Amino acid sequence: MSYLLLADSHTFVCPSWDELAARLVWARQEGYVTAKARRANCYVDRPLLPSEQARLVEDATQLALN
Repeated sequence: MSYLLLADSHTFVCPSWDELAARLVWARQEGYVTAKARRANCYVDRPLLPSEQARLVEDATQLALN
């Protein structure tokens, strides 16, 4: 499963959850103001579930601390 990161007016394709978390940390460091993550697959796009959002924030926080 892959993910899309929509940061300001840019779209980044992330092939894995870890890449999505790393790209989110990178976007914050680069000064992007807004960021939204979406699943990218053959199904209808949907926002991340609250549990997925919480996991993404936890993973990104751990990456930023390392």
